[in-house]
Amino acid sequence: MSEREGPAPEELARVAVERHGPVAVARLAGELDLSNATVVEDQVTRGLGGSTSVAIDLAGLRYLDSAGLALLSRLAARLAGPGGALRLVVPPDAVVRRALWISGLPEAIPVDETVEAALAALR
Repeated sequence: MSEREGPAPEELARVAVERHGPVAVARLAGELDLSNATVVEDQVTRGLGGSTSVAIDLAGLRYLDSAGLALLSRLAARLAGPGGALRLVVPPDAVVRRALWISGLPEAIPVDETVEAALAALR
């Protein structure tokens, strides 16, 4: 008999993707870690459809580990072709802001403080 504590990996994070013209905004909330990074990446990828201009809103995340950082890096690489771009939305008070900056990822992926600023940059 196996006991499992805590929520299932897919319950740790929520993904909502919305369209703003040609730009897709993926809003992540909850926790993004090794236990659910693959599921979250699949949900984001499916939600983007054919969009190549994407903003990932991290304002709702309360935890982000190296698997989540790797997911963001893979998405950036996937969207790096002609006409493609990825921007991260990380407000000044975001819980994951420090982890993101320590990782150095903002040197490779542009960061905006609001979804509106990311949308303006992607249009």
